[in-house]
Amino acid sequence: MKNVVFLLMVMGILSGAGACSTRRTVDLVLYNAIVYTIDADFSLCEAFAVQDGRFIETGTAEYILGKYKGRREVDAKGLPVYPAFNDAHSHFLQVAEGLRYVDLRGAASVHEVTDRLKDHYNKYKPAFIVGDGWDQTLWADPSLPLNDALNEAFPDIPVYLRRVDFHAIWVNDRAIRLAGLTENDPDIPRGEALYRPGSGKFTGVFLENTYERINANIPPMDRETQIECIKEAQELCFSWGLGSVTDAGLPLCSIELFDSLAKSSTLKLRLDIWMNPSEENFTHFPRPYRSDRLSVSAVKIYIDGALGSAGALLFEPYSDNPSSSGIQVTPDGTFSAICKKASDAGFQVATHAIGDKGVSKVLDLYTPFLAPDNDLRWRIEHSQVVAPEDFVRFSELNVVPSIQPTHATSDMGWAATRLGPVRVKRAYACKRLIETIGWAPFGTDAPVESINPLYTFFSSVTRMNADMQPEGGWQSEDAVSRENTLRGMTIWAAKGNFEETKKGSIEKNKAADFIVWSGDLMTLPAAEILSTHCMVTYINGELLFSVGQISGITQTGNNI
Repeated sequence: MKNVVFLLMVMGILSGAGACSTRRTVDLVLYNAIVYTIDADFSLCEAFAVQDGRFIETGTAEYILGKYKGRREVDAKGLPVYPAFNDAHSHFLQVAEGLRYVDLRGAASVHEVTDRLKDHYNKYKPAFIVGDGWDQTLWADPSLPLNDALNEAFPDIPVYLRRVDFHAIWVNDRAIRLAGLTENDPDIPRGEALYRPGSGKFTGVFLENTYERINANIPPMDRETQIECIKEAQELCFSWGLGSVTDAGLPLCSIELFDSLAKSSTLKLRLDIWMNPSEENFTHFPRPYRSDRLSVSAVKIYIDGALGSAGALLFEPYSDNPSSSGIQVTPDGTFSAICKKASDAGFQVATHAIGDKGVSKVLDLYTPFLAPDNDLRWRIEHSQVVAPEDFVRFSELNVVPSIQPTHATSDMGWAATRLGPVRVKRAYACKRLIETIGWAPFGTDAPVESINPLYTFFSSVTRMNADMQPEGGWQSEDAVSRENTLRGMTIWAAKGNFEETKKGSIEKNKAADFIVWSGDLMTLPAAEILSTHCMVTYINGELLFSVGQISGITQTGNNI
């Protein structure tokens, strides 16, 4: 009898313990998904739990649902989930402000450019016109244009048209006069102004530092409009699955604007800002600055111009212009002085270098500051043309090659004309650049290219444009695997500015920045990649974008 009583007591205790056992309540549970964690093993899981904006555990759906109850629960219906994408090189403020300017991308002639300008003027009657994105390589005559059509259409108001690479500006005579430029101006560096043959008069196209001199005359956008543009651009980024973007070079006033928006929670996008190397910036930021949504940890320098406007610095002259080898934008002495300031203050240095001589020169100028086996992660942005002997120098100096895959598929139609058949074979070498140090951050250089990361993925893995041309891909030996492309858009992009322990993968204690995608980029046929889209974007565990009712996905719980 005593044994029976004891047995009943034990059973009661165990039963009571079972009754008290409950699932832990957390902010969010996502399950029934193909979750690409992008951890060190590129492992997959089915579910994860989120609390206080952080991933707290990943695993099978059975395990996670057995352990956690979400205030919001998301049944992903078997769709793929990725860490939110990260654009490691863009110009986000230009993307935002460009929403109010005339979009000249894809214009097929000077006539089409002026038509778009006239439409804009007739609609808004502005006191000046700004346009972005013209590209003369798309025209029947691919020469850099004259400003006759601009003068005829707009004789009385200034017109400022920035080339798609933002290294050349095409303006009318009114804008030239307002800038105070004359043909005998001693402050115009050699090669930065184009002149009409015979007359010696300006064509209306200016490059690099003189471009910046004219650009500085464009009346600034008022703060209220600027904020509205930033908010619109942020929503676009969320709709494309971007959780983080870089702004590659800003003045102090713009950095302070973004900081104020971050502090007020208006800016929910994570923003990595590189500051222009001004005294004002170095004084205001004696050390790198980081907050939850904003970092200011790098200095941006330019060594040369762009290939499309023939400003990239080359060892040998341009194949289609034997009189020019490009432009060095920052003198050696100035460059080294900036590097020293950055090094002393603990900033990364990120340098725009397009041509092979530009890339080589940056490696030379970096060398005194980079000890063997350093982990400073100084970067070369674009690295579009690299001399054969310089690939190994990235590894020797541990310099990070920063890559924008869409540049290859945008430029492939004319790159060989600029560079010739031999030199072009070591241009846009995405795969080889990754091999130099084993990783590379990926970006878009928007607004030079679209900030939509889907094009980055597609260009990287196929080396084709959106029309699926050329068949088999352009210089396909430098196509990047899907795994490494996804790494470049997530964890490697985060690593590019020392944030790989904070974001970039779906792992315990990292920021819950993730997206649900309409099709699996890792397995779909190439022809179907560009028909996919972002369905859901969460940043820090907060739902910031969803497509309508999120067809095919079940969500329960209160909306965030």
